[in-house]
Amino acid sequence: MHRRAFTLIELLVVVSIIGLLIAILVPSLKRARESGKRTHCAANLKAIGVGMLVYLEQNNDRLPYASMMPSVRPEPLDTVPDQEPIFIADVLRPFLGKQTQVFRCLSDTPGRFPRDDGNEGKSYFESEKSSYIYRTGFSVAAGMTTMGKSVPEAARFLESLTPAKVPDNSFWIMMDYNNFHGKEGERGARRYLYSDGRVSDFENI
Repeated sequence: MHRRAFTLIELLVVVSIIGLLIAILVPSLKRARESGKRTHCAANLKAIGVGMLVYLEQNNDRLPYASMMPSVRPEPLDTVPDQEPIFIADVLRPFLGKQTQVFRCLSDTPGRFPRDDGNEGKSYFESEKSSYIYRTGFSVAAGMTTMGKSVPEAARFLESLTPAKVPDNSFWIMMDYNNFHGKEGERGARRYLYSDGRVSDFENI
C-alpha cells in the first residue's frame, strides 16, 4: 500500500502553527504563573495578619517593635545605644505556629533587585527573614513611629502626617519590600497588609 508522506510545505505549515500556538500560550502561562505567585503572596500576608492580631491580643493591643531593615541597622530603634536589630519575623513567628516560609514571597528571588549594604545578590527573605517590610516610622526617640502604639493611636499618628482622615482599620502595617508583582507604579506591583487584616493594593497613607 502506498503511504503518502508530508510535503515540505505541509511540514512548514505545521511548524508555523505550532510556533503560533506557543507564541499565544507562553505569555498566558507566564501571566497565570505570576498571578499564582501574587495570590500566594496575598495568602502569606493574610496569615501574617492573623498572627499580628494574636500578638496584639496578647500584648495589650500594642504594635510590636522591630527594625525596618534589620540586616543593615536597628533603625528606627534608636533609643538604646548599640541596640540590636529586631526582625519582625522573629517577633511574629511564635504566633504563626513557628512557620518561616509564610514570610517568603515566591517572587522575592535572589539577584532580582539591585541591593547594597552587603546584601548584593540576596533576596529580602534571605537578608531580612521576611519578604515583607514592617511599617515602623522614623524615630522612636522623637515619637515618630507606629511601634508600641495601639491601632487607634497609630492611626492618629499617621493622621497627623496628612490632611486626610485615617480610619483605624485602613492603614497598612506590612507590604512587599519591593515591586515583586509588577513595574513600579503599576496597580498590584506590591501587596499590602492593612490594620484590620485585609490584604489589598495600595489604598491610602
